[in-house]
Amino acid sequence: MRTLFLNMTMSLDGYVAGPNGELDWMTTAHDAELTADIVAQLRRADEGFIGYPTAEPMIHYWASVAQDPKASHASRDIAEAVATMHTFAVSRSPEQLGVPNAEVLVASDDAALTAAVAEIKKRPGRDLGLPGGVRTARTFARLDLIDEYVFLVEPVALGAGQRLFTTHTPLTPVATKSYRCGITRLVYRPIRPATR
Repeated sequence: MRTLFLNMTMSLDGYVAGPNGELDWMTTAHDAELTADIVAQLRRADEGFIGYPTAEPMIHYWASVAQDPKASHASRDIAEAVATMHTFAVSRSPEQLGVPNAEVLVASDDAALTAAVAEIKKRPGRDLGLPGGVRTARTFARLDLIDEYVFLVEPVALGAGQRLFTTHTPLTPVATKSYRCGITRLVYRPIRPATR
């Protein structure tokens, strides 16, 4: 079965966004080693999930970065890895998407979303990505759909904000890596009952 991994930037005190969804605290410039690790992680996946309506502007943004000759080499590498991933835009109702290589995944409730993700995990292919988006990531975490958490911890404390986890979620550490830019990469997997 395919692994579904979440990539998410987090503050040192555990917030993934400011109180009103602010992301301006993510200011650390990535070094070459971190960029290479992010690209390698993204290339593990050939499909991924993004919440609707975030999906369309995010796909357009990364497609434009991939084609922008003024963008840094690192940004273009990340953009190309994101742009080649087939995207499922998760929505509770049917919607139209005006972007290539994407489709709307209609899941009217938690049970429908759980069933749809389980079916997609059984399909052949590489791993599945979840490149962030607070609401969608929080829902996937609450429903125990994520098999691997990859956190990029910025060297900043917010003091208040939005958290990823809303329920007790036991995790086991898999890997830790620090980068010259000050970011630390933490990888965890959920601890699940053996019967699952």
